[in-house]
Amino acid sequence: MTEEQKKTINLTTPLLVILLVIASFLAGSFWTRLKTGQSGSQPAVQQGEEVAQASPAPQQPEEVVLGEEDFAKIESGGAAVKGEKGAPITIVEFSEYECPYCKRYVDETYAKIWDEYGDQIYYVFHDYPLPFHAHAQKMAEVARCAGDQGKYWEMHDLLFKNHDEWAAITDVTDTVKNYADELGLDVSKFSSCLTSGKFTQAVNDDMALGQSAGVTGTPSFFINGQQLVGAQPFESFKAIIEAELNK
Repeated sequence: MTEEQKKTINLTTPLLVILLVIASFLAGSFWTRLKTGQSGSQPAVQQGEEVAQASPAPQQPEEVVLGEEDFAKIESGGAAVKGEKGAPITIVEFSEYECPYCKRYVDETYAKIWDEYGDQIYYVFHDYPLPFHAHAQKMAEVARCAGDQGKYWEMHDLLFKNHDEWAAITDVTDTVKNYADELGLDVSKFSSCLTSGKFTQAVNDDMALGQSAGVTGTPSFFINGQQLVGAQPFESFKAIIEAELNK
């Protein structure tokens, strides 16, 4: 081998080594992507993340504003009302007692609305028991039977306060009797009202009324006819209420 050939080999060898290293790195990356199924995309979502993403909070759809005639239909015949009819702001709520978003609204927003605008609001509560909540229909009737003895809103507050207690059990019969007793109701009359199904049809009628107004989930609100959906923060209610008061 000549000196010239030896020099060529000496110069070429480091370059070949570098190329081999680069080729090995690229091959390894390609193999890793094949194994994980990434093909250049982001890593797959972990199982727990998929569950969380599958249960988002209700989102506000496109703006819906009921006309006077349609709004008048849902202003009356509710399970209960609060405030003075003729107040500048009428809030109509379609809700149910087992819905976690309805509880969130009660826990975080409901009291703030009353603290800020209580003397300017007429509030109408309608039942909208979702069929996949085992106790929703019954609890709607529980609250109405309490209302038969003048304690609807007291039972409303108690059911939401103790939501996690009764929602976790199969038979709520004794539990709701205890609630009735706690509120000072005639428990015998309360139990008779509940077992007779006195308000079953009224709850069903409320559900149908909500569907006719475009309600698809809970909680749903109509503030002077303008729809607001989900466990929205107080600021969302305030924005609509202030706009209505300033008209």
